[in-house]
Formats: sequence, structure tokens, C-alpha cells
Amino acid sequence: MMKKIIKVLLIVFLLLIALLVISMVYMSRNVYQISNTVVDPPPYEIDPALNEFHRSLFVADMHADTFNFETDFFTQTDIGQVDLPRVREGGLSLMTFAIATEIPFSQMRKSPAGNSRGGKLVAMGAIAQLEPVKNWFSRYERGLYSLGYARKLIEDNPQQLMLITYREDLEELRAKNRQNPGSTMGVVLSIEGSHIMEGDLTRLADLHERGIRMLSLTHAFDNEAGGSSEGVEKSGLTEYGESMLAQMRDLGIIVDIAHSSPALINDILDRVDSPVVYSHGGVQGMCDIDRNLPEDSLERIRDNGGLIAIGFWPRVLCGENVDSITASIRYVASRIGVEHVAIGSDFDGGVTTVFDASGLPLLTGSLQRAGFSEAEIRMIMGENYVNLLLATLPSRLSDGM
Repeated sequence: MMKKIIKVLLIVFLLLIALLVISMVYMSRNVYQISNTVVDPPPYEIDPALNEFHRSLFVADMHADTFNFETDFFTQTDIGQVDLPRVREGGLSLMTFAIATEIPFSQMRKSPAGNSRGGKLVAMGAIAQLEPVKNWFSRYERGLYSLGYARKLIEDNPQQLMLITYREDLEELRAKNRQNPGSTMGVVLSIEGSHIMEGDLTRLADLHERGIRMLSLTHAFDNEAGGSSEGVEKSGLTEYGESMLAQMRDLGIIVDIAHSSPALINDILDRVDSPVVYSHGGVQGMCDIDRNLPEDSLERIRDNGGLIAIGFWPRVLCGENVDSITASIRYVASRIGVEHVAIGSDFDGGVTTVFDASGLPLLTGSLQRAGFSEAEIRMIMGENYVNLLLATLPSRLSDGM
């Protein structure tokens, strides 16, 4: 009798485990869909003349999070904000895809006291997506898994995607797009938050070898390298962070100051000679929230030769339409020059954006209405970022390749 009871209990336990796994997989997919929506959904009506001009641009987005989640990237869907068909419809030639490895629960609550470290939403996502068990417990392993997924997509589809790791890659991409506009999209790989390395600086060289060319020291919380704009202490650069900056300089990895606290931004700019980027977000002069770039950072970024990329989501814009994006672009351009402005959508970053990837021509039209010249629009929509990459990416020749 006891054996029968134990057998029944074991069956019930296994059924509950199976139900839990199925529920987590279902919720994971739905959370991704629910958290990456748009204010103005497609399809978008684009004037033919505007569309023709937009198609002549080299459009480069400095930040999206699409590769943190495994989707059918090559099929158009209504899930998330990015897939290759929508990318092509939006005229994108280059995108930077960031890998995030830890997000605290407090990020979801938008805690007024700041995000304290704890609560592992990304780890829960790894479990829900049935990733290898090692990913459940290690930020580094989760990061390598996402990088591997991104690299495989690119390597298996060389006619459609091209990994940009050297200056020569970018030059080749531009030549391809001049001959056949929209045929191939370039991909730059980035990391959000140095906590991916779990305190081991020797892993930075490995990430560089795997194709990482941009990295932000912090993400949504304070970590070993310094303070986050959304953290609790919002401290400056630590000794560990200083060592990391030195290694990033030696490897040629671009420093991203998005999500950095004001103190950390100042410490970075005190120590870094190469151009930095603020890859996605807004500016406090237009929208006064902690997440956005402080006013006194604008001139310092200009003097550094860096770029400020304006995001596409209402929280950092204090507005919900395409003209809100343009207003922040205009503000930065007026303050420090149009050569220091770019775009960084934060598509698929757990935010509601004004439009999805197919809606980029709407922004070009808004910039036209705001009085930007054709040359200035070309700079904002991509050429400024291209110029920064050409100035900062390593050369195959210098690497002996």
C-alpha cells in the first residue's frame, strides 16, 4: 500500500514539475511580448518621397536587446519590436545588439530608492527557455550562451547579416550597401554591465575575442565597477572599474556610459581619451529623471569626441510620439553640435517604444519637419556612429590578420 502511495505521489510531483516548466516557458514568451510593445503599431504610412530619401541613408541603431531572447529573427511577427523583415522595412543598415545578464526585481517596480542588486530575472528567463543548467547559476555562462546564439545567426546567414569587429568589416559593409542597399545588415555586439565577468577581469579578453566591441560598466544597479544611474549608492569608479577601463583601452572596446551614475560618468571621462558613447536614453535637460544624462555631461562628451544616442521610449523622452524623439535630438544638437547625436532605440529592451523597427522612416520625416538639413539627418541617423566606429574599431592589419 505504501509503495502505491509513494508511486502516486511521485507521479503527481513529476506532473507538477512538468506543468511548472510548461507554464514558465509560456510565461517567458508572453512576458517578452507584453514588455516589448509600441505606442503606435504598424503598418506605417510613409510618403513615397520621404521613403526614397530614407532609403538613401545609412541607418545605424546604437542599442537593441533582441538577442537576449531566442526568437525566429528571420520571420516577420508581431512579437517584440525587431525581426529582419521589419529591420529591412525600416531601412536599417547597422544595429548594435547588447547582451544583458542580470536584471533585479526592483527594476520592474521602478523603485524610488533605486535598484538594489538581487532578484534574477534573466536567470529565471534562462530556466524558462530551457537553457543549459549552467546558465541558471552563472552570469558569464548566460552571456556566452547569448553571444553564441547571436554569432550562430550571423555565421549561418552571411548574405543577410555581417558581424562588425574590425574597421575593415565596416568598410566592406558600406561598400555592399552602396552596391545593393539593404542587402546586408551589420551587427555590432555589446555587453550591458561588467558584472557578466563575475569579478574576473581576465574574461574581458575572451569577450573581445568572441566579438564584443562595446561595454557599459553598469546596467540597472550598482556593481563591482561603479554606480548605476538607477542604483542605490550611485557611486563613482571603483579600483576594479579602473582596472577594467585600462583593459578596455588596450583591447579597443568602446566605453558605453549608458546606465552610469553621474559620478561614474565623470570618473570615466577623467580617464578615457577615446570617444565614449551614451548608447541609449534621454537627457535631463528635456526629461528630468535619474536614468537620463545629466546636463553637465553634455559638454564633456563633446570634448571627448563622443556620441549621445537618443532612445525611443516615453520614459526617457517625457513624450509618446516621434516628435518627442526629435525634440531630444534637437536639444543635444543645439547644445553640443549635431555631430555628437545618434539614435539608440532600446528595441526589445523591456520597454514600450514609439514605433517598431519598421517605423524608422517616421523619424526621418520628423527630423525633416524640425528643420534639419539632409546632411544633418544623414549624420544623426547613422553617419555619426559610423565615423566613431571607424575611429575606434581595431584594424585587422594592427592585429596581424
